[in-house]
Amino acid sequence: MKDTLITAQRKRTELITAGVCFLLAVLLNIGSIAYYKTPFYEVFTQIGYTLVIAAAFYVFWTACRLLVWCCRKALKK
Repeated sequence: MKDTLITAQRKRTELITAGVCFLLAVLLNIGSIAYYKTPFYEVFTQIGYTLVIAAAFYVFWTACRLLVWCCRKALKK
């Protein structure tokens, strides 16, 4: 089996991407709390939903990046 190496730059990129996805999910949660005029402590009590939304954002963004990568690779040939 071939050993793979994940560079520090790739790790940093993925960490930043995950952080941005989490930040967007938190902002979405805060926006919905303000829109529906619910108590502010729901920012903390709904952290599970926020993590699920952040994971969904991350999966969507990764799928988009994979699609772009595949298109670029196909166009090079």
